[in-house]
Amino acid sequence: MVTIRVNASIPYDITIDHGEDWLDRVPYFKCSSIWVITDETVDRLHGTAFRQRLETRQRPIVWSVVRPGDGSKSLTMIERLVTDGLTSHCDRDTLVIAFGGGMVGDLAGFLASVYMRGVRYIQVPTTILAHDSAVGGKVAVNHPLAKNAIGAFYQPAGVHYNVDRLETLTDRDVLSGLGELIKHAYLSRYVLGHSFEDDLFTALAQGPLEWEAWLVRGIEVKRRIVEADEREQGVRAWLNFGHTFGHALESVEAYRLTHGEAVLYGMVYAFLVGGDVTRAKALAGFLKQLAITPIVWQPFETYLEVMGHDKKNRSGRIRFVLLGEDVTVASVTTERLVKAYEQLKGWF
Repeated sequence: MVTIRVNASIPYDITIDHGEDWLDRVPYFKCSSIWVITDETVDRLHGTAFRQRLETRQRPIVWSVVRPGDGSKSLTMIERLVTDGLTSHCDRDTLVIAFGGGMVGDLAGFLASVYMRGVRYIQVPTTILAHDSAVGGKVAVNHPLAKNAIGAFYQPAGVHYNVDRLETLTDRDVLSGLGELIKHAYLSRYVLGHSFEDDLFTALAQGPLEWEAWLVRGIEVKRRIVEADEREQGVRAWLNFGHTFGHALESVEAYRLTHGEAVLYGMVYAFLVGGDVTRAKALAGFLKQLAITPIVWQPFETYLEVMGHDKKNRSGRIRFVLLGEDVTVASVTTERLVKAYEQLKGWF
């Protein structure tokens, strides 16, 4: 078992293991009940085995299942889940478990932050993508105008990865998780003082990754940033690299793309916006070798409108995270955005 300590305002541990040994090692279960939030896919693949392990904790279990996909990240779903909790007598001593990928983690974490003004929750990720979203306490649901527009900073009591569950992921789920891992690789030299970008792409060319080791490397980048800037007043905005256009793609495509796929397109676009055509072209070439979901490109104004609601914007100006000698969060002119869009569209 690998244990990583996150020294946030409420410190907690991340464990990465082949199994569920954490259930016997951590003192979460001094609680009145356990409330699991999961989705239909995870429930079908892993629900029975996980519930059987939880039953050894000898606490009442409430089990809420939502539909997969970002369509479930909504205030309507939060209202439905609150109804589940109230009718099942969940109280302030209930422990919420987010059992799933990034969508479930965001949804369950936001639920925990508002249910009875806040209850404890832990993240039990089942995807590669969630090595990013499960760490750091950013929880949210979507608004029709913008992804993650309704949310909070609310740290989990712990994060626990059983990497054996990654074996059930589809190729598309793996690709989605790579989006965030590649993002961490690009950020690594600015955060860690050394880069694992070349190492990652070399490893990807050689075959399937050893996920336990690579999850640790990605989480280490996230941990350093969260500890330095928990509430995104500065360097934590770096983690939005590729997300400004990526979130717009997700919204315009009505979440037909996975989050990681959208971020991969978004990073190519961000490199173009920043003038780094070499890395943009290299990443685009890598994506074209994979089964990434193709885009039905819309008029640029469609994406521009959605980017206008991005949380990084200031005084009505769209801002991008750009990677150069340093990381900057800079306002970008519409002309520059249009030029980068035409380049991107030409490549895909």
